[in-house]
Amino acid sequence: MTGTPTTSPTAQRLSVPPRVTRPPRDLTERELTTLFRIADCLIPATGPNPAGSAAEDYTAHLLLALGARSDVFDKVMAGVENLADVPDGRLWAALKQLWSTDLETFNPLSSIVAGAYFMTPQIKALIGYPGQQRDPASVDEAANEIDGLIDPVIERGPIYVPAD
Repeated sequence: MTGTPTTSPTAQRLSVPPRVTRPPRDLTERELTTLFRIADCLIPATGPNPAGSAAEDYTAHLLLALGARSDVFDKVMAGVENLADVPDGRLWAALKQLWSTDLETFNPLSSIVAGAYFMTPQIKALIGYPGQQRDPASVDEAANEIDGLIDPVIERGPIYVPAD
């Protein structure tokens, strides 16, 4: 049949990894509780802003963020396990210690926890972020941007040197 692709759209886009929306495995209750405690420690409630885990739909966005960073899932979960028994009053100090000694764990852990928070519709609305949207430049704006762009090349003149 003419016009029918012979491969799937995913196979045609080899440079784009497939979208992952779930972590590699289900989280235990202990892991989820610890992630909530970490979120609340790093993002405390202030003014109209809820604490990390108190944002509406936080759990769904946390799972989405963990899926998106499945490349570091095991490392992050190992860090979560190490923080699980730390009492709430010592969690901030333990996170600071993790930051100072193990950035390979702290950076993705904190990015996942904070990223999930800022992905929630409630927080996006609170900070006035409409989400990603297409905003192409008009022809006039594009012309203004390129005006004068190659002037230095024209002023320099030709510099072609034959290879022989």
